[in-house]
Amino acid sequence: MKSYQPLSLFALLMFLIGCEDPQPTATCVDGVQNGSEDGVDCGGDCPPCLSTFTIAGNVQKGPFLNGSSVLASALDSNLTPLGGTFNTQILDNSGYFGFNNLQLPFSFVSLRADGFYFNEVCGEQSAAQITLNAVLDLTSAGPANVNTITHLEKARIEYLVAGGMDFTSAKAKAMNEVLAIFEIDTTQNFPPSQLLDIANSSYADGVLIAITSILQGYRSVSEFSDLMANITTDIRMDGTLDSPTLGAKLRAHAAVIDTNAIKQNIVDRYLDLGITVSVPNFGQHITNYLLNTTHTTGEDIIDYPETGLAGTNLLNDVDSIYSTANQFYSFAAKRPNECVGLSVKIVKIGGSCTYCWFYSLGSGQNWAVSSYDANSFSQTYTSLGLDADLSVGFESGTFKLEFYLNGSGTPYRTKVITVN
Repeated sequence: MKSYQPLSLFALLMFLIGCEDPQPTATCVDGVQNGSEDGVDCGGDCPPCLSTFTIAGNVQKGPFLNGSSVLASALDSNLTPLGGTFNTQILDNSGYFGFNNLQLPFSFVSLRADGFYFNEVCGEQSAAQITLNAVLDLTSAGPANVNTITHLEKARIEYLVAGGMDFTSAKAKAMNEVLAIFEIDTTQNFPPSQLLDIANSSYADGVLIAITSILQGYRSVSEFSDLMANITTDIRMDGTLDSPTLGAKLRAHAAVIDTNAIKQNIVDRYLDLGITVSVPNFGQHITNYLLNTTHTTGEDIIDYPETGLAGTNLLNDVDSIYSTANQFYSFAAKRPNECVGLSVKIVKIGGSCTYCWFYSLGSGQNWAVSSYDANSFSQTYTSLGLDADLSVGFESGTFKLEFYLNGSGTPYRTKVITVN
């Protein structure tokens, strides 16, 4: 006798399955929210749903100039570019820009600004363009400013997030590491870097001005860009500035920049724009950096080559004893730009010389020479061009060379020479 039990069980099973509520399948193109979708045809197994964001802020080195370009690139939560980019321009000379109603799948973007800027150290517009970057989470409140700190921290943030750290923690850590390079007390509660503004007056805004001024120094645009790029690369993996050469570059300019002039340059710039600003005491941060940094000296902001047109250069930092009296030597200096002025005073400090030193009128190149001061036994040579040289000779004796920048009454460097 045949048994039909297996067939009966199979039919019962199919009946029970057919009684279950069917689960609709997400098609991602049917115009209906279904399946695992978080919205209509988005989220879940479909592409992420889009959210609307507005971005506004200022690009500041000093402020970027009107017409400079700003590029926003969409990122995912791992800070990987998604391919979506948006372009705008800076709308005025305060560096203001904005993006309205951006449709983004994630809240993360990178910003890149390219343009000319106001050089707050020299008080003039830059001779060439620079690039500043930032990476931001647009769910954070406040402006989306782009500045030197957002630029230096960007690659470090990306590295930390790639290693598994969440964005908020990575951004806070990277900012503190940048501040530590400049001996800023990171135990204080600093707002995120994109909220800092050189036109504002808080303690934290003063930190931004100090760091920006040290980075700029009396450097050319290309030197500034090169320094920024090299620091970014250096700190990317460990968050510390390991290169003694880069540290020496920072210290060299921090030691000589004129904070009073910088303050006035910022005030005057914004007054020209119809904006009154109160500049915080940023000089205290530069002083603190110089007192506490482990960065060593070893670089001069002015180039004094070992030799010049007349042979050995009296101004170099190598030689101090010159074996032949009544012979011409070079008096050579190369300034980085017109922003930094240079004067060198020769002072007799020993010897029984009569005329003591002399120079060749026909050899002069971009030096203005003062009258000899018989009371102080001195004479001052002022550089008139970026590349200056002169043939100068000495009788036997000991002499001091005092180097002054930008009309300062205090020499930033001294050198004692002996001529036999």
